Amino acid sequence: MPEEQARQLKDQVVAFKADAQLSALLSGVRNKSELIRDAVYAFLGHLCPLCSGKGTIDANRGHEIELLLQQLEFASCSGCHTPLPVLPKLRAIVRQLPKSDRQRLGEFEKTGELLCVDCFERSEECKDCGQHVPEGTLRRHHNHRHARPTPATRKRKS
Repeated sequence: MPEEQARQLKDQVVAFKADAQLSALLSGVRNKSELIRDAVYAFLGHLCPLCSGKGTIDANRGHEIELLLQQLEFASCSGCHTPLPVLPKLRAIVRQLPKSDRQRLGEFEKTGELLCVDCFERSEECKDCGQHVPEGTLRRHHNHRHARPTPATRKRKS
């Protein structure tokens, strides 16, 4: 491989200016490059789909956004408790989603237990009912949903 091509394959250095306060904060960081890379990826990976990260919405779109937000309901992920938007007309929308999302939201509709995408991917599936439950809660789910009451349990309930 020619030397010039080898140089082009190496990582590129990107520099930026920092004020004294930021510079002082960064001086205590052991691996500044890793920190900055992670921060940039986190920021760019979570840009607002409405404003593309500009922090503004076109004036003529504000009313549409308000109407959309009024239609949303929120439920908490049973695993990490993150609030997630749930649309009232979920069935019609769910049919158009990828299979993994259809399964996840279909279970929410049946059971009332909502899992975000990350928690659903890490979840455990109950062999008795097929429901996905947050990681580490399968025993509790089974005891709550599937355990037959014993005579001692019946006496406590009455």
